[in-house]
Order: sequence, then structure tokens, then C-alpha cells
Amino acid sequence: MNKILLLLLIFLASCSQPSPNQRNNLIEELSLNKFSKNSYSTKFFNIYSLEKIKNDNKLTIYIEGDGVSWVDRFTPSSNPTPTDPFAFKMALIDEGQNIIYLARPCQYEWSNNCNKDIWTVSQYSSIVLNSYKEIINYLSKTYKEIHLVGYSGGAGIAMYLGSIENKSVKTVRTIAGNINHNELSKILNISRLKKSVNFYSIEKKVKEIPQIHYYGLNDNTVPNELQISYAERNLGNSCIKIESVKKAGHNDGWVDFWIDNNNKIPSC
Repeated sequence: MNKILLLLLIFLASCSQPSPNQRNNLIEELSLNKFSKNSYSTKFFNIYSLEKIKNDNKLTIYIEGDGVSWVDRFTPSSNPTPTDPFAFKMALIDEGQNIIYLARPCQYEWSNNCNKDIWTVSQYSSIVLNSYKEIINYLSKTYKEIHLVGYSGGAGIAMYLGSIENKSVKTVRTIAGNINHNELSKILNISRLKKSVNFYSIEKKVKEIPQIHYYGLNDNTVPNELQISYAERNLGNSCIKIESVKKAGHNDGWVDFWIDNNNKIPSC
């Protein structure tokens, strides 16, 4: 594991903004032949995937964050592929037998419907969410026990998938997660994502799924108030747990934590 992380750090230090091709090469180098490359063709997008599959028992799915959505506060990126594939780093730590990593639309693989709206104001639009629903419905034909892990913006996707009433989805875990973009916009006093689904309605549907939401006390990207307010809206619900991680920020301090906690499955 240390060798993998060292490779990543050296790469990131060598170039301030790797090209999309370099970013694609990086994640495939990180896989070290332990994961096989795959792609899920949905109605609107091709979703890039890396997979480690040994049997048809329980499956854990890791969902990537927003990646490079913006160059700066006012300039959308031309390609959202991450320079630091954080969710995949977490997937590499997981020693489970069946692990699937899912990128976000237009990360690593371009589709006809890719445009800047998809990674700036439409991250949680119906066409994006339905793409992941298609994937889960397909996988649930094989796996009757699916556990979801979402990092940052990928947490919102995981929350949605926990709400779709697919009996194979058993748990949701999020790391530094944007679990409700509507609430986050309110907390930060920023413009809401007008082209995305209202996540207060999602909260009502996901409340009976065992879930745990980890947030870093040093996170300057997703404020702690997001998870805390979610817990306050669901007082008395034993299925919903939140846990602070003292030394973690948004994308730092999580590796050691996940080594010790990746096999901690939430329950009600």
C-alpha cells in the first residue's frame, strides 16, 4: 500500500495539472493489475469502472468524487477526470473479494452527452442518477448484497442509490460526503444546483437503510454542519450514524482511518 501511495505522490508532485491522458494512465498504474478495466453503457453515459471480482457473494461499490469540476471559482474544467482518484485509493485498501470502483460521468471515458453542465450544475440530475440506477439494477441480478461507499460528491450518488428500493442495496457509507447538495448550498449560502434532483426528498426514502457518514474535523470543502444537520433531522433513527475523524480533512488523513475501518459495516 505504501508503494502505491508513494507512486501517486510522486506523480502529483511532478506536474501541477496532468492532462486527461495522464490522469487515465495514473489510475490504471495504481491498479497494479489487481483490478480489471470495465465500462457500463447506460442510456445516457458510459461509466468507467475498475473491478476486482472473485465470486458472486457480497459486493462493495466505491463511487468517485466530483474530480476536476472547476479550474477556479469561475471557470469550469474542460474534463472532470480526477488528478487524485481518491475513491479508488479507498477501494485499493478494501480487502473484500468483490470490489467495483465507479467513476462519475465523463471521468476517464467520454460520452455523447458529456458537457460542462454535467460536472458543474447537473451532478445530481435525473439522467446522471438514472445511469447509476441502471448499473445497480444490472448488478443486483448477480449480487444480492451490495454495499455502497461514496466519497465527496460520490456520496450523493450513494445516498440516491440507497433510496431506490432495490433490495440488494444493504448499506451506505460516505467519506467527506456531499450527502445533500441542497442543504450544502444553504449552509454555504451559494446558488443551488437548479438542474439537480431535490435531495430532501431523497433523505425521506433512504432513512431505513443502515448508513454511516464519516466527516473530517479539518474538512474545508464540505463543512461538518452538513452531516450534523442531517443527523439532527433524523434524531432517534438508529439506522443513521455520523462519525467525526479528528485528523482528516477533505482528501487527507483518510488512508490510515480506512485501513482500520473499511470492514465496519453499518447496521440499524
